[in-house]
Amino acid sequence: MLAISAITIIFAILTQTINSILQGYGNAKAPVIALILGVIVKIFSNIFLLPIEGIYENGAAIGTVLCHITSFIFVYVLLLKTINFKFSILRLAIRPILATIIMIFSSYGVYKLLISVISLKIATIIAILVAIFMFGLSVLFLRIFAKEEIQMLPNGEKLYKALRKLKFCD
Repeated sequence: MLAISAITIIFAILTQTINSILQGYGNAKAPVIALILGVIVKIFSNIFLLPIEGIYENGAAIGTVLCHITSFIFVYVLLLKTINFKFSILRLAIRPILATIIMIFSSYGVYKLLISVISLKIATIIAILVAIFMFGLSVLFLRIFAKEEIQMLPNGEKLYKALRKLKFCD
């Protein structure tokens, strides 16, 4: 149930960020409408999913995820209509999610391999270090950050030049 509910975090964060942008553009009603739509989806999801044998309480978690996905879709579409700014869903959503998936599977795999050989605590620490390393590597290989974003970092210009030499940037 927690694994299903964890997906909610992604959409809740994106929705909150977009809500802030929309409120900055003077649309204070958007978050309320998004929340109402999400709650309606949550109620209907609970009504239909909770009684299903084999789903039961997971239906509530699924309903929560659907609630936040609904809110996100509403505010995302409204954002696209509100501002004249085109951004890449591939670079801003798909690639980071892919990097996260790579991180999860690599660290979990290392953890599963190590727990039969070394202590749980050491296996956990190594798995966390692998997660950090693999996420960083994935961010580089998937080219998640644009030139301008890299240059905003401390010593960003030097970092950008080094990444460009290594063919991690365009």
